[in-house]
This record gives sequence, C-alpha cells and structure tokens, in this order.
Amino acid sequence: MDNQTRWRIEEEYDATMRQLNQAEEALDNAQNQLHQKTEQLVDYVYTFYREVEEGTPYGLTQPFQEVVEQVQVDFRQKRQELEDYRSQEQRNFNQKMYF
Repeated sequence: MDNQTRWRIEEEYDATMRQLNQAEEALDNAQNQLHQKTEQLVDYVYTFYREVEEGTPYGLTQPFQEVVEQVQVDFRQKRQELEDYRSQEQRNFNQKMYF
C-alpha cells in the first residue's frame, strides 16, 4: 500500500471518529439537559403543591420517573449503537491498514 492510500484511509477513519465523538457529546448534552429540566419541573410541581391546602398527592413524581427511565433506556441504546459502530469502524480500519 502506498503512502497516499494509507493517508486517505487514516483521514477517513479520523473523520469518522470525530463524528462519533461529536455524536457522543451531543448525547451527553441531551442527557444532562433532560436531567436538569426534569429536576426543575419536579421542583416547580412540588412548590405548587406546597401552596395548596390538600398537600402533595401520593406518587406525584411517578409519571416523571417513568418518562425519564424510558428516555434513559433510549440514551443507553443510542450509546450502544455508537459503540458498536465505533468497533466496526476500528475493525474496518485495521483490516484496510494491515491486511
């Protein structure tokens, strides 16, 4: 394999890894935003119910927790997909470079 071909393969691999890193960063940011927004919403709801004479109803946060748990499952799936793709790209790169 000549140097130009090797350089092209390395550049393509680096570009793919940068895209995967950006996707992981976007996923992390979305997960952090979900956590922050959920905390704010729960605080707001509890503040509202503290003002009501009947008090806070039992299981108030249950719907929030269920939605957050489902979204966390989705985040884990996306993260696994990214890792699987990264592993496949690494195998492809090694195969192109060394075989």
